[in-house]
Amino acid sequence: MGRMLRGAGYAVEMAETGEQGLALARGNAFDVILSDMRMPGISGIDVLQRLREQRVDSAFIVMTGFGTVDTAVEAMKLGAVDFVQKPFFREELLMRVRSAADRRQLARQVDLLQREIRGSGAGADALVGESEPIRRVRELVSRAAAAEGTVLITGETGTGKELVARAIHAQSSRAARAFVAINCAALSDSLLENELFGHARGAFTGAASARAGLIEHANGGTLLLDEVGTMPAPLQAKLLRALESGEVRRIGENDPRRVDVRFVAATNTDLPAAINAGTFRADLFYRLNVHRIHLPPLRERPGDAALLLAHFVGRYGVRSGTAAVSDEARDVFLRYSYPGNVRQLEHIVQRALAVSRGPSIEVADLPEELFDVPPADAQERASEGSVAAARERAEREMIVATIARHRGELAAAARELQVSRTTLWRLMRKHQIQA
Repeated sequence: MGRMLRGAGYAVEMAETGEQGLALARGNAFDVILSDMRMPGISGIDVLQRLREQRVDSAFIVMTGFGTVDTAVEAMKLGAVDFVQKPFFREELLMRVRSAADRRQLARQVDLLQREIRGSGAGADALVGESEPIRRVRELVSRAAAAEGTVLITGETGTGKELVARAIHAQSSRAARAFVAINCAALSDSLLENELFGHARGAFTGAASARAGLIEHANGGTLLLDEVGTMPAPLQAKLLRALESGEVRRIGENDPRRVDVRFVAATNTDLPAAINAGTFRADLFYRLNVHRIHLPPLRERPGDAALLLAHFVGRYGVRSGTAAVSDEARDVFLRYSYPGNVRQLEHIVQRALAVSRGPSIEVADLPEELFDVPPADAQERASEGSVAAARERAEREMIVATIARHRGELAAAARELQVSRTTLWRLMRKHQIQA
């Protein structure tokens, strides 16, 4: 087998026992580990278990005789990617090794891209702005990153919920592991369950091989459940079970698998209203709502639009050679309210840079939507009303979260909020918060 694999272009190391194989695996980064089940000393199952305990992520292929197929299935449940039954043909072995090696190389490329993303500003500093609301968000991101527990990120579409999730991951102790994101609204119910939990071989028509779900792929890292409010009720129950037990069960399997994943959920819907409507589980909401971060819309972040405009022009203007905005165009940019929030501003900047032919963005380069501005007095009244409502909502959420963190100890909560107990009681009555 060694000669066969070397002849196919692979660099090969060989070990006669499981102990020797483990010693080699600890000192090298193998794409594929091919192991017999029955060996002198420890078995192939023991080797696989120890490799996983040591977080060796090489693709593991089991070789098995006719009488030990059940053991091979057990190895697959422990994380082996494939098995080959003896005796086998040269072409079959090479095909399985090639497939496992290609998947491992792809995983390394994904990991490299994630590291590049983290290195290019995925921390709290990537949250551009100096307004009080965004400073508060940065503070909450740092607190959530330093602690454990699930995170619930709320806010309108385009406010940057995934950016906040990435910032939490980048600042946490899990930063070296995978960050995995899935949009729950983009998949059908059955496909979403398969993507999250994976499936066993033969679990349904077309399941020719076992497949790990995204929860398992995020093991040791962070999983973002975007648009979690759209998740169907049966899958909510299964997710709650995974959150509470730290275990997942692939479709078609009976035995659960242990996982260590930090769950971050994001939504632009009102989950308490969904609970009242019976479309979202209250127990799942409470389980997700350990750390709460609300992202304010861009219209409630005074001054940040100018900073974001400069940020996006500097970021995307290098390629087009346009690195500035004329004063007239800048005024048009800053008069607009951006119902699509930061994402809309980013896309408009990209579009303006694409059509610009000079060293700066001019008014003629801007899309028509920027000129559809409501009358100043109506816009000002709407802005004042939304800002006041947002402040009230943020104040209530901050008080509730602080009291919850201190398990109802009002004196400790008052100290953290830097108010007297009397003031705290008054604020609780104002917001109808039960003692």
